[in-house]
Amino acid sequence: MGIGRTSDRSGVGGARTAARRAARSMVAVAAATATIAAGGALAPGVAGAQSAASSGAGASSLEDSVRSGLGLIANGSAFNSDAPTLAPLSVGTAPLSAASEAGGTASASVPLLMGATLAMSLVPVGSLANSAQLAGLFFGPSALTNAAGSFTGGGYPAPVPDPSIDANKLIKREKGADNSPRNLEIWTVTSATMNREVELEVYLPGDSSAHAPVLYLLEGVDTVMPTPFRDRTSIARRARDENVVAIAPAGAPGANWAEWEKDDQRLGRNKWNTFLADELPRILAAQTGETPAVGDKLTLNGKYGAIGMSMGAGSALRLATNNPGRFAAVGGVSGCYSTDDDLGYQTIRLNVETRGGNLDNMWGPRGSAAWRQNDVTANAAKLSGTHVFLSAATGAIGAEDARQYGNEPAVLFSGYILEAGARECTERLSRSLDAAGVEHENFYMPTGIHNWTAFGPGMEKAFDSVIPKLR
Repeated sequence: MGIGRTSDRSGVGGARTAARRAARSMVAVAAATATIAAGGALAPGVAGAQSAASSGAGASSLEDSVRSGLGLIANGSAFNSDAPTLAPLSVGTAPLSAASEAGGTASASVPLLMGATLAMSLVPVGSLANSAQLAGLFFGPSALTNAAGSFTGGGYPAPVPDPSIDANKLIKREKGADNSPRNLEIWTVTSATMNREVELEVYLPGDSSAHAPVLYLLEGVDTVMPTPFRDRTSIARRARDENVVAIAPAGAPGANWAEWEKDDQRLGRNKWNTFLADELPRILAAQTGETPAVGDKLTLNGKYGAIGMSMGAGSALRLATNNPGRFAAVGGVSGCYSTDDDLGYQTIRLNVETRGGNLDNMWGPRGSAAWRQNDVTANAAKLSGTHVFLSAATGAIGAEDARQYGNEPAVLFSGYILEAGARECTERLSRSLDAAGVEHENFYMPTGIHNWTAFGPGMEKAFDSVIPKLR
């Protein structure tokens, strides 16, 4: 039908399907090549998994494998120096936030990894999600959960609900640090539903008298201050020059920016759909009158948009499907949008459990009505009337990936796995939007792992696509 307007830099065109079929037979070889290529950083974990499978070793070997293979996931704030440092994942493996992105000396394994991931990027990876279920059958249902839960160090104390916080209001707004963009303010607001304070990065428009839209920016799994949008995107300049109020909330690690059914012992109370779709707009509205609650007056045009990356990508589109008519335009960069299939479920599970949360506290057991309601791919028709932008790379390692992360082979390989999954999720949603008759724009990149080599270009294209629809 051709409803999805696509900017496809991959160059594979119609040959992609045939190449995927042909490449299926190469998966075992490519995986083995990548395992050998990863050398000391990745191989111990992979070897541990092979040993556990062949010798019947217990869950501890599997958990060591999971820590090495999945624990080095590069997410939205993986290289944020102010992020809480994650616990070491295995012997000889640095904490995630310590992984270097400096040029440095690239590992000798990088060329082999590049070739292996390029071949594997032609093959759908949805079936890889089944491995978690198979592991659960062999080693017990708690093995992966225990391993994943151990990724998080002591950096995420659960916000304790405070019953005295029973109103939605702006209580403090401060200028950013001296080295911050001049139009950045740090706001502290309260949420009556979550009974807690929430910190926001707020990028103000250059013309305070012009009617401006509001654009939410939802980041990846860590969600700490400062957010990566501050230094890694052009949002400060674009908010100023294009008269947008851009808002990046923090404080939802592993929560999928979702509306949780129960409080979580580790991740606290999460009612982000209510906060973002109802409470925060009320707080902003209180700043538009002649006597704003705190500081200067805002002038808004009433339009809202949302762009998310990694974990935040599915969350941004989920906000729109769960609140029809609230968001004029949304964008997802390197995310997954389904909840019902194995790939979508395991992606969400990884977000929650790597930060120590109990997945059942979010939407109840898998397959419940809440899980089905939050499946964007299955509910694509609800995006009718909303401008949709989607972006993903392939996971194949390109020159820029090698330059930035060449001395971290495990980061490259795990980044391949996540971005290949994101690409498959994105293409599935695009097909569902086509079937539902929802116009959308796709931006596909031929190379790029699940990190800023894919996030950066994707976010800039998202700004290009979404901001004009908010005027």
